[in-house]
Amino acid sequence: MVEISTSILNVEKENASKVFYGLEVAHTDYFHIDVMDGKFVPKNTVEIMKEYSNTLKQMTNIPLDVHLMVENVKEFVDEYIGLKPNIITFHLESLNSKEEVMQMIEYIKENGIKVRNIS
Repeated sequence: MVEISTSILNVEKENASKVFYGLEVAHTDYFHIDVMDGKFVPKNTVEIMKEYSNTLKQMTNIPLDVHLMVENVKEFVDEYIGLKPNIITFHLESLNSKEEVMQMIEYIKENGIKVRNIS
C-alpha cells in the first residue's frame, strides 16, 4: 500500500484553505509539515507551519506528518505533540549523541506518535 504525504511548504497564505480542501478531496493521506528554525537549515517556517497546522486540525481529520529541521528538537516536539500528529520526523544530527536520539525516540513514542529518523 502506498501512502501520500503532501508537503504544504509552498502554499500561499491567501490560498491555504482552498489548497488544503483540494488536497483533502484528492485523498492525500497526510499533510506534511516542514518546520524549519532558520538555524538548522537557512529557511524559517516556524510561524507559518504552526498556523497551518492549527488550521488543518480545525478543518480536517487528515493526519499531520511533522518534519522537524530544527536545532532544538525537544522544544518543537513539545510544541507539536498537542496537535497529535501521526508522525514526527527529525534529523539524527540535530541531537548530540546516540543516547539523546534514543531518548527522543522513546519520548515521542510515549506520546503515541510514530517516529521517522532522517540522517
